Amino acid sequence: MTITTLWSFAVTVYQRDGVAAACLGLQEDAHVDVPLMLSVAYACLQNKHIGNNAFVNLQSLARPWQTEIVQSLRRIRTRLKTGPHPAPNEITDELRNKVKAAELAAEKIQIEMMQIWADALPAANQDNSPVTLPALIDAIGIVVTASSQHPVTPNQADHIKLIATAALGISSIGTS
Repeated sequence: MTITTLWSFAVTVYQRDGVAAACLGLQEDAHVDVPLMLSVAYACLQNKHIGNNAFVNLQSLARPWQTEIVQSLRRIRTRLKTGPHPAPNEITDELRNKVKAAELAAEKIQIEMMQIWADALPAANQDNSPVTLPALIDAIGIVVTASSQHPVTPNQADHIKLIATAALGISSIGTS
């Protein structure tokens, strides 16, 4: 199967063993924007050059939507797990599931914006040599470091390696 869109890449990687937990760990521990991180991984695997300016542009593109919409929906969904009264109950669980669906739809919109960013990046090199695991780990590590504003911890490094390994294991990533 050839994956040609960032959305299909993100869904496929996220469904790999341990990836969801690793992504959520980085989201909670290092404040990582998971769709942004997966966008960088996708671009890297497409052999795209992700320089500092390109990364800053991606952050500027994603941040308003991520902060104002995605994170707001996530806060509501998370809050409904424990309250306020009358939550949690069967009725509020139904609402929570609807908010969860809206959060996923908002992340898909963000990913579609970032697809345009990835498509516009220049090639990293002309020989189309395969991306190595260390290069992908480095690319994801840049996102984690920028998000947390601290060096990567050993636990975060484990999460990064798991995500990078899963992403690298996808059979074929084509250009869109």
